[in-house]
Amino acid sequence: MRKKIGLLGCGALGKAFLELMGKKLSDQYETVGIFDGMPEYARAYGKEHGYPVFETLEELLGAKPDIVVEFASVEAVREYGPAILKAGISMVTASVGAFADGDFLEEMKRTAQAAGVKIYVPSGAIGGFDVMRTLAQEEGAEVKIVNRKAPESLAGAPYLEGKTLSDKEETLIFSGNALEAIRAFPKNVNVAVAAATAVEGPKKAKVEVWSVPGLACNTHVIHVKNSLAMANMEISSLPDPKNPRSSVIAAWSAVALLENLASPLMFF
Repeated sequence: MRKKIGLLGCGALGKAFLELMGKKLSDQYETVGIFDGMPEYARAYGKEHGYPVFETLEELLGAKPDIVVEFASVEAVREYGPAILKAGISMVTASVGAFADGDFLEEMKRTAQAAGVKIYVPSGAIGGFDVMRTLAQEEGAEVKIVNRKAPESLAGAPYLEGKTLSDKEETLIFSGNALEAIRAFPKNVNVAVAAATAVEGPKKAKVEVWSVPGLACNTHVIHVKNSLAMANMEISSLPDPKNPRSSVIAAWSAVALLENLASPLMFF
């Protein structure tokens, strides 16, 4: 029997997710519908592709999905996440920046455990969660995330309000911890929070954000080490042309996660 999927957020990444799901996992999953905070933007896509578009979260939950996949925003995870879990529905959270708030993360974990469901964090535009979590088995493991993006990929970040980025020189524009980073760049550093949460927590993980004029790919370098081992991982991906603050592989990672869950052979 196919598992039922509900989609929260029908922007560029949500659409890319649905398109790849239809090509790769239609035998394992069916999409029961879409809920977007601005349903008028989702209706045309839903009508064209045969997906119901719901006006409220309650309508989506009423369709009884087994898993809700979120590609909306940090705010959407905070607003809708607890209700989804309380309804006995597991959740894939792309906007993992919501978990920079440790209290909220603990609330979500308690809610999921009480309801007997899971919160899944896809790798997004990075990878290496297996290595990060393995090294984090030793207390005190350290992580540093360096993000390099073109100025246009950073546009609109609250931290840059009133500031002008150089169009000629590579510039370090932020250095702090992952909690501070997600507040400063809520649309840009989900990967930093994901890596930090996997290892030691957003308050301890170090983050740098660089503006690099002319950079074609978003580049993330993750350094993880403990007393016995260290790993350096670099991932580069082209920005989504429809949303330069994100990469299409963030949508693909959610499909890969669901493929892993449906397979008799699982990779960690």
